[in-house]
Amino acid sequence: MMSRGIARFEAKLRDEDVSQARKARVAVRRVRAQLGLATDRFDADWVWLLRRELRWVEQSIGDVADADALMCWVSRQELDDRDEKARADLVAELSRERSRAHRRLVALLDSARYERMIRDLARPFHPPAELAKTVQHEWRSLKVVVSSVGDSPGDQDLHRLAMGVDRVRHGAELAKAGARWAESLGGLRDAIDALQEASLAQGWLRHAAGTPTVSWDLLSGQLLERARCAEAAWWREWTTRWERTRAKDLRAWLKD
Repeated sequence: MMSRGIARFEAKLRDEDVSQARKARVAVRRVRAQLGLATDRFDADWVWLLRRELRWVEQSIGDVADADALMCWVSRQELDDRDEKARADLVAELSRERSRAHRRLVALLDSARYERMIRDLARPFHPPAELAKTVQHEWRSLKVVVSSVGDSPGDQDLHRLAMGVDRVRHGAELAKAGARWAESLGGLRDAIDALQEASLAQGWLRHAAGTPTVSWDLLSGQLLERARCAEAAWWREWTTRWERTRAKDLRAWLKD
């Protein structure tokens, strides 16, 4: 049943287990991506509706995971002792933001809309009839997206890359021969997550820098520069992982 991959995380999500939130987000992405590949095996309108609902769940889980990731990032930065009070204030605000996101997530899990989605997913998954051909098509589409991303990619570019990687990665997972490639694509997706977190951090810190608290303003400026450096480093890492993912031996089963 497709619903099992998502429903098994419910108890942990209610307990605000952030490590499980990250795993749950991947599980939702997997079901959503694989449904998008199997439109020849399910009603197209049904797939469209369920993928929309899964996106809704993914975003809510992501709000919790992203707030926690940003809080952890701020907490582990090396700072002058004089900045510790301002850091504590920032972390406290992020903790409140995470708690608000968690309350919204619990409300989602308790909603009739979510229960209806889980019921609709209570059926076996059937992979596309021509899996290799389908994944090959998605791989070619991903390469087009990668080639279209310029030197200064924005949030929308990251979103397009993420969606493309998800479809290829979770499609490859459906084939025994695709396991190694799926693992490499998972590393590529981790790099995109890190880039999105760096972009999120910059947006949040710009907002924090506009507060009337002087010490907070100064600290936000320092952290903003570090977030920019982290983003640049992750783009270099993305390039390395992309080249690794393109290795022909990993996708020999596609026969392209």
